[in-house]
Amino acid sequence: MERVDVAVVGGGILGTSVAYWLAARYDGRFVVLEKEARVAEHTSRRNTGVVHRPFYLHPKKRRVFARAAQVSYGLWKKYAAEKHLPFAEIGTLEVALRESQMETLETYMTWATENGMARGEVELLDGAEVRRLEPNVRCAGAIHSKTDTCVDYRAFTEALKADAEALGAKFLFGGTVQEVRAYGEDLEVVLAGRPEPMRARFLVNCAGGDAIDVAHGAGVGLEYADIHFRGEYWVVDERAKDLASRNLYSVPAHKDMPFLDPHWVVRANGGREIGPNAVPVPNAYQYQGLRVSRWMEKLLEPPSQNKVRLLLNPEFMNLAAAEFLSSLSKAEMLGRVQRFLPALKEEHLVAPGTAGVRSQVIDRHGGMAREAIEVPGPHSYHILNYNSPGATGAPAYAAYIVDRLAARGDLDHLRRNPKPTRVWDWDPVSKAMGLAA
Repeated sequence: MERVDVAVVGGGILGTSVAYWLAARYDGRFVVLEKEARVAEHTSRRNTGVVHRPFYLHPKKRRVFARAAQVSYGLWKKYAAEKHLPFAEIGTLEVALRESQMETLETYMTWATENGMARGEVELLDGAEVRRLEPNVRCAGAIHSKTDTCVDYRAFTEALKADAEALGAKFLFGGTVQEVRAYGEDLEVVLAGRPEPMRARFLVNCAGGDAIDVAHGAGVGLEYADIHFRGEYWVVDERAKDLASRNLYSVPAHKDMPFLDPHWVVRANGGREIGPNAVPVPNAYQYQGLRVSRWMEKLLEPPSQNKVRLLLNPEFMNLAAAEFLSSLSKAEMLGRVQRFLPALKEEHLVAPGTAGVRSQVIDRHGGMAREAIEVPGPHSYHILNYNSPGATGAPAYAAYIVDRLAARGDLDHLRRNPKPTRVWDWDPVSKAMGLAA
């Protein structure tokens, strides 16, 4: 029976980053368990592809996400330069559709400073100033985040995988984690398609859309449920790409819900798309169709009361119905973008883009968690609700997790052996995250 020191479940950008830092700081047998045939097959590549600056993140309520995003911006910029990966600082305009929303943008300016952004990185503009930057945009005003960046997160993850492997980590593909059970001082990790379970001294759950299932299979996090939202995109005709040169977002009307109006998105390859919406779907990998028949099965998954309480929220139900409509109607999604980019026409939307799914944790009160949730378990640690801007903050948040595990004593079975790394230095990252070196 194979035995490892730490098993990391999930070969997305977070799991790969955790494996990198483990191997960089310790000697041991580290393995990443990924159900697919390669890394970054799901949410880590199926997203807007933006390194988000943290101007819109509450410095206290979303402290971990905000700090990880701020620290990781510099890490990704340095990494892209070293690895010759795309890193286009094209900027983002978050626009106020109404004068009353300017107050939100003023708050964002304060948050940007509190989260560590430099004064010159972000600017508050009125409608006329926006039009001078982007002549086709119509709005009351906007916040201009000048260093928001377009990247290819799959390319980042694949390069980081190679670096983790060079430090001694291994990646095992094609085995879904079916069960995690205690086995004396170890865990037994049951993998689909393998005749014998794997033995692990410790397990870190970074399984994204499967994170709740893995945690429940280990007997922890039972007070949490999840629900999944598919984000769909439309590809903009190449001939219309010059309608705007920056990412365009609008101030969310419902800040406590995961329903954001579709954006104008600049891709790392120079293409343009609009999206995403947020269509409720019954599983984490449903990239097409609605499969209404599967909803009852999802709603009955324990703890079902979390989802029932969410469904009793009329604001959620009204917004969910609107999102279903945006999935069925190209014109519906187009209309949302035309509110700030009226020059965009239906004939400009030439093909569906890549859809992705965000998995949202629901607490026992039917509320949607906003911050990352970390749940310790027997010989394990489970990262739940690590969503947007998760890819942005992955390398700094992964360092934060490794340091936290060390402080808890969960890595005492490993021999500490910090290794020289070519691109990132541990001490500045740890210090910037507010942790002990």
